[in-house]
Amino acid sequence: MNVRRRDLLLALVVAGLVVAGTSHIHPDAGHGRPIDAWAWICGLAGAVALLGWRRLPLAMVGIVAAEVFAYQALNYPGGPALLSAPVALVLLGYRARRPIAFAGAVLMAAVVIVGGVIARGSMDTVDAVSTGWVLAAVLAGQIAAAQVERREFTRHQAATDERLRIAQDLHDSVAHAMATINVQAGVAGHLLDRKPEQVRVALEAIRTASSEVLDELGAIVSVLRDGNGVDAAPRAPVAGLDRVAELVDRAGADGLPVDCTITGDTVHVLPARSAAAYRVVQEALSNTRRHAGEGATAMIRVSVGSDHAISVTVVDDGGRARVPAISTAPGGGLGLVGMRERVESTGGRLQVERISPRGFRVEAKWG
Repeated sequence: MNVRRRDLLLALVVAGLVVAGTSHIHPDAGHGRPIDAWAWICGLAGAVALLGWRRLPLAMVGIVAAEVFAYQALNYPGGPALLSAPVALVLLGYRARRPIAFAGAVLMAAVVIVGGVIARGSMDTVDAVSTGWVLAAVLAGQIAAAQVERREFTRHQAATDERLRIAQDLHDSVAHAMATINVQAGVAGHLLDRKPEQVRVALEAIRTASSEVLDELGAIVSVLRDGNGVDAAPRAPVAGLDRVAELVDRAGADGLPVDCTITGDTVHVLPARSAAAYRVVQEALSNTRRHAGEGATAMIRVSVGSDHAISVTVVDDGGRARVPAISTAPGGGLGLVGMRERVESTGGRLQVERISPRGFRVEAKWG
């Protein structure tokens, strides 16, 4: 049987206490049986039995109960030889299910009482209170197990929350790239016959958008493969307000003029809020590409106050009606839901309102 070092250390400590304590026991005159070889065997057998608490907890309790019963029945004076009993019950309460743990406690209380009755012919006060300490030992083990389970649940919940955040990032990145690809593919189809030389620009924009989203997908997938998403670090830095300019440049390349103004110190914004603000801008511009008409323009205003309050506003005028050659896929509304969840999870609030037949205003605030 493979024994862990900590389990071996526990058994050695208990055995050491048994040896040290038992060697100093001097029973009162006329009371109790003098310490002999059987007393040593009982005490050390209980300590050795503790080695099996992980794999064979019931066998461990059975051996310790037998040791306690023999020690009691032979009328040895109480002492460290009985120390393995409460330790075994704590370990049983930690390892076994509640019914089994309390069954072990009942067994231990019974052997203490019965052994005492056999030795002395009647049950004394010490034997009577044994029910209390065996229950206390089992409860201590159960409480320790519950705390470990609670910590494990907390860790699992953190991993689940991180996976949800990664899924939101994945949705935002793919949606933004697909909006660019969709628009540019429509432009390419529209210009193919009339201005074929400009098709190259649209195709290059498609290539750039697809390449970038594939890189980000690779980084996200690597996080999921390397660990559970909590401790693993992505290969690319998390996007934040410092990368809003990239969104503006890409929107301009897609034919969507954007007027962007950023005021205040964005460097010291909390990373989670900075990432949420970036995703708000990204999703708002993606929605503009999908739903706005020709000639649409957008405006971005980002303000960071001295008290670290953040305001992000994205407005598009909706543009004119689209020409038939350029079509967009209808939005399913998941982007707005994701934006709201992301903003609220970082302590902010989001407001979305229609300002024209095709125009929208998106505003997120923190602080």
